Formats: sequence, structure tokens, C-alpha cells
Amino acid sequence: MKVLLAAIDSKFIHANLAVRYLKKCCDEFDIEIKEFTINQKIEYILGEILSSDADIICFSCYIWNVDYINDISYILKEAKNKARILYGGPEASFEIKNMMENNPFIDYIIYGEGEATFKEFLEEIQKLNPNLYKIKGLAFKENGNIVINDGRKLIDNLDDIKYPYDPDDEFDNKIIYYESSRGCPFNCSFCMSSIDKKMRIFSMERVKRDLKMLLNTKARQIKFVDRTFNADYRRSMEIMQYIAENNKNYMTIHFEITADIINDEFLNFICKMPVNMFQFEIGVQSLNEDTLLETNRRMDKYKLFHVIEEISKNNNIHMHLDLIAGLPCEDYSSFQTSFDGIHMLNAEKIQLGFLKVLKGTKMYEDKDKHRIKYMHKAPYEVISTKYITLTELLKLKNIEELVDKYYNEKYFNNSLKYIIDNIFPDSAFKFYDSFSEYWQKNDLYNKSHSRKKLYKILYDYIEYINKMSNEFASSLKFDYIFNNQYEDIPDYLGRESEDKFKNIKRHLANDGEFKNKYFSPFEGKIINDFRIAEIGEDIILFIYKEKDNIFNRCETYDINYLRGD
Repeated sequence: MKVLLAAIDSKFIHANLAVRYLKKCCDEFDIEIKEFTINQKIEYILGEILSSDADIICFSCYIWNVDYINDISYILKEAKNKARILYGGPEASFEIKNMMENNPFIDYIIYGEGEATFKEFLEEIQKLNPNLYKIKGLAFKENGNIVINDGRKLIDNLDDIKYPYDPDDEFDNKIIYYESSRGCPFNCSFCMSSIDKKMRIFSMERVKRDLKMLLNTKARQIKFVDRTFNADYRRSMEIMQYIAENNKNYMTIHFEITADIINDEFLNFICKMPVNMFQFEIGVQSLNEDTLLETNRRMDKYKLFHVIEEISKNNNIHMHLDLIAGLPCEDYSSFQTSFDGIHMLNAEKIQLGFLKVLKGTKMYEDKDKHRIKYMHKAPYEVISTKYITLTELLKLKNIEELVDKYYNEKYFNNSLKYIIDNIFPDSAFKFYDSFSEYWQKNDLYNKSHSRKKLYKILYDYIEYINKMSNEFASSLKFDYIFNNQYEDIPDYLGRESEDKFKNIKRHLANDGEFKNKYFSPFEGKIINDFRIAEIGEDIILFIYKEKDNIFNRCETYDINYLRGD
């Protein structure tokens, strides 16, 4: 019997954790893993699946891939492929009867934690007369009837789960997912993690052993999927200390943390960490007190602000702050207040998401109370609520796009700061709201734009609202040169301000004293590694560093001594 574990990932750079856990717990069986992405053509994926000649095809289902998996499974069954189809994962673990009735191509569902259930299933299914009734956590069909067995208890000792990755796995430039715990001590009503209230941990010995192997790969990032990594701050500090001591490849490590439980010891520790080694995702979601109460979120907002501000001071930790639109008690005006509060913290990214009404959560139970309308297909995203209209949510969708394009990529830091400080000092949200209306009016959302074009759009918008100034033009010009090493300065930003320094630049590129001062130790030609331009009244030297590191993309120096040369 051959088994295929088919992982449909969101991006190629992701390494699927779930299918690797399942394979490792069943090493004695003939199991193959094939990884795909939702961006690949369905014909290609079907061809690869068929080439495996598997007897059982297994899919791990999430809100973002389940419809794609359903399409694949439907075609396989219609083509009378011999393989039986098994679903698992969060999207298959609730309302199981409905899922199997609505999708008759599903033969089996494993719900809840799958490792032990999957192994028992494979052991039983290959018998001459298998008894599937005895397997806890399994649903199946028999004589046209859907059978849902009792659920399985959670695994007590996580160390019993084998390390999921193989030494020969190709991780070059990929994101590796890893967990040091399961469950969450908090009870947020919109989150799947609130269902598993018991937090279980892998032993510290096991975590360090796993990390030693992962840190020796050439992965781009290790992403911890622990729902609240710092729930036990001493344990979290020990793990981060181990990473700092053993991360010789300087890969980025991503954690989801709760900021308002961080203490001074934790802050003092992380402020000493190397730049860009750690990345924190902090789920703020809302600053509205009624919303926090209604969603069971206990959050000390003042502590939250203090912690984020303290972390930001050192410019070494990449922070993502999450907001959710469409939560109970949050109207458009209230969301503006939440957005402005988060925006003023100057985190590296603001991730503006939208409420998903997930089966099994308290939010799902309370949907009628708050008159929450949502998509009845995955990802079950909010359409409207008692507090916010569809029109308002669509406006926020547009704003989300602009926040991603202009704020999150960090290519417009100075120009955005000028705009917020001088044109929209009362509210950053009002800027994005106004800017979004400009995009809508000029049909800009329906077109693809290069980064170069985004600068021109922002310039044109400031002209449109009659707020153009030399100060804004200078800030935009600074951002353009800072983030575009090889692009010519466009005419509207004063291209000639760089042209006049061409001869001086050639001279400096061969000047030993200059090279030693700004590039040492450095060998070879540097002519393409720096630029000189006038920004307002100043002559600025731009020296380009690490392209993808937002903390160290470029260094700048005033070199006004060149004036008059």
C-alpha cells in the first residue's frame, strides 16, 4: 500500500510541517511527500499526484487551501482514480458530517491531532478485514453512511513526536516551520487556538536538539508556530539565548508573542541581540475596550505601548503588529482609533487583517449576537456586522493594500513621516483614507505598479491635494535614492542634482582615503555601491549595504564639504 502526503502550501518557500510529522510517525510504511503551492496550475498538481500511483492520497486542509484541495479531489474521483482520499487539518476537524456530505469524494477524515490516529489508520486499513470503528479521531463512510468515531485525547508527552525533518531536506532560502509548544493559555474568541486550552511543551532538551539541526541549514527563516511563544518567559528566554549562541548563519527567527506580559528582564535581554536575528509578531487586534472585552482579550494597553516602544529603541528587532477589522463593537471610527494608536508605535509592519468566522470558535457561536455576516466558503471572512458595513470593510480592504505598498515595505519612510507629521498630524488613518480615495478616483487599484511608479503616484497625490512643498519633495527624493540603488532619479525629483557630482564620484571611487573611511575593509570597485546627490540644502552620500535588511539597507552621511568643488 502506497500513501501520498500532498501538501498544498501558500508559497514555494514554505516547508510544510504537518505532512512531515505524519510521515515520521509512520516510517515503516511506504509514504511519499509531494509539496505544491496554490499558485501552481491544477493540471500540474494532478499530474504529479497521479504519477505517484498512490492507494491513499492525504491532504492537510486550511482555510486558504481547502477549496483548491476540493477541486483536486473532485477531479480525481470523477476520473475514477483508484486512490482513496483522506482529509486532515483544522478545516477538516469541525462540522465533519457536513463536510463529508457536501464533498462526497472524501473517504476519510482525521480530526484533531493526527499523528497517533494516522498511524493506527494505516495499520488497520491494510488488513484484510479492517475495523475502523476502533480508531479514535477518525471519520469514514460505510455502506453510504458517515461514521464519526469518538475523539482522541491530546498527546501528553510531545517528545513522543519524532523530529519532523530529514537531513537531506532542501531548505536553501526557505521558511522552516517549527513548534516548541502546542495550545494557548489565552481564550480569544476568534482564534482556533482557544479551543486547545491546555498548553503542552516539548522538553528543553528536545527543543535545543531540534534547533541545533535547523540552525545548521541554509534556510531563510525559522518560524515558530507556537501561539504564544513567551507564555513562559524564562523558557522563551532560554530558547532565544540558545539561538543567539548557535545561529552562526544569522538566519531570522520569527515568534508570535504577547507584548504586555513582557518584563524588564526580557527587554534587557533582547536589546542585546544582533540586528534582524529575531522577528516578533504581536497580535494587538484592537485597542477598543469593548471589543477586547467581547473577544475575551485581556490586554494592558499601557504596558503594550511601553514594551513596543522599548523594543523599537534599539532598532534590532523586526516587529509586526496585527490588527483585525470586523471584530465585535468595532465600527469604522473605532477602527481608525485603533489604527492610529498602532501606527504611532512605528513598528516595521502593520498587518491589517479581517475577521474570519472559524468553525469551533466562540466567535462562531456568537455570530448571530453581533449580526456577523460572513462568506460561507473558506476563508469565512466577514462581510458585515452590527457595527460595520460592507462598504466600510471594502474601504479598509483598499487601505490595507496601501499600507502594504507604502508602509510595510519601508521604501517611503521619510516621505510618509513628513505627510503624517505635517499634512495629517491628527490621524495617520485619515491620510490612508484620503490616499485610498485618490487611488479609487484614478482607477489605480486595477493596475499593476512598479515601485518606481509608486513614488510618482504619491508625488501626484500631494500635488492633487495642494500640499506640495520643497520639504516633501526632498523627503521623497531621499527615499527614492535610499531605496533604489541603480535607478536614475526621475526628472520630477531633480535628476540634475546627482549628475553634477558624476566627476567627483569617479574621483572618490578611486580615492584610498575615501574607501578606507566608508568601505573598509573592502576590495575591488565601489563605483556602483554609493551615490551622491543634493537633498534640499545638503549634499548626501548614500552607501548601499544589505538589500533585504530594512535595518541596514543604506547608510547616509552629510558631505557638505563638497559644495563648491
